[in-house]
Amino acid sequence: MGNLGKKNLFIELKNEKYVITVGEYDEEFNLTILENKTFVSKGIKHGKIFDLSETSKSLKSGLSEIEDKVNYVFDNANVILNTDFDCVNISGFKKLNGNQILSEDIAYILNDLKMKIVDSEKNKSIIHIFNTKYEIDKKSIKNLPIGLHGNFYIHDLSFFLINNNDYKIINQLLNKCNLNLSRFILKSFIDGVGVIKEKKRETFFLVKIDKEHSHIIFFLESAFCYYEKFVFGSDIILKDISKVCGLDIKIVNKFISDIDLIQEENLSQKFLDKKYFTNQKYRKISFEHILNICNARIDEIIDLIISKNINLKNFDKKNLNLYIYLEDNNLLKNLSHQFKKRVNSGLSVETDYNFEANQENTAKIFSELISRGWVKEAIPVTKKKKSLISRIFSLIFE
Repeated sequence: MGNLGKKNLFIELKNEKYVITVGEYDEEFNLTILENKTFVSKGIKHGKIFDLSETSKSLKSGLSEIEDKVNYVFDNANVILNTDFDCVNISGFKKLNGNQILSEDIAYILNDLKMKIVDSEKNKSIIHIFNTKYEIDKKSIKNLPIGLHGNFYIHDLSFFLINNNDYKIINQLLNKCNLNLSRFILKSFIDGVGVIKEKKRETFFLVKIDKEHSHIIFFLESAFCYYEKFVFGSDIILKDISKVCGLDIKIVNKFISDIDLIQEENLSQKFLDKKYFTNQKYRKISFEHILNICNARIDEIIDLIISKNINLKNFDKKNLNLYIYLEDNNLLKNLSHQFKKRVNSGLSVETDYNFEANQENTAKIFSELISRGWVKEAIPVTKKKKSLISRIFSLIFE
């Protein structure tokens, strides 16, 4: 591996900030973290670069600080993306008439499907391709079925794409910092791999609820095959409390951080302290009333994301795991149990998974995906090259 013995740079673009991580591989391709630091940048919002000049200025400053600490000047960077992206699921097939499935058959299907995506999505770039499902004569096969006999073969692929403008501006950002792009990976992919490693589950739903947005991803037998973003987050719960109770949103944030609705008993007999009613008349507002407001909104959130989401109607949710992550630690403390209790889709729900507990894990998972690859990924796309399809085949069949 070319990066062995060298210091490697990882940059994650987040909401109004970015994370720089520096690591070094040992002989077994394990990454040791040398530096990890978060920097604020007003040019980034929700992982998207809105002000290239501001972001490059901030990144140059942060990069200079990190390079001084590790005594190394970088010329390449691996980028972790939190930006918007699209997921396209598509199937190809081959009539076998009792013959064996050959590598050439699968190569043809992959090439054909990729060309269909490229032709139909001219304003987007492919980031990831996953082998989602193999099926021979309506029977699912776990591994690539080269050499097996059958009459009809179906191969499902999941393509993940970003807008070409986003791809271009990331390259521009790196170039302004004298960096070249080595590889970029979607943070949602890394999150899913993190769940697989920690929870030892290959098929699951993962819901991340940020303050302003929510996301759901689905992994099927280790293949990332579904993603959806919603334009609401946990802030709508706080805004509901503010509106119904007639309290300023800052006051709501304050008492939500102070009280613990889960540990409290006799909620109907517990009331907000008078100290929260600054510059307004005191009113008796019970903890039970606050919790009822939260539950009503939680029910709506769960319905929109999981229970009544028509895009998930073809997914068999019985006996699958659902991991829910709340970015707001105060709501995680107060309402994680409520989220878990109010999901009634036959899913096994956990709400204790924390993606932000250890920022270093993101870079370590990224490094493993670079050095070892991923079992269901058809190709890790770095840049557009004429030899792209040949690299797809070599990664799948070698």
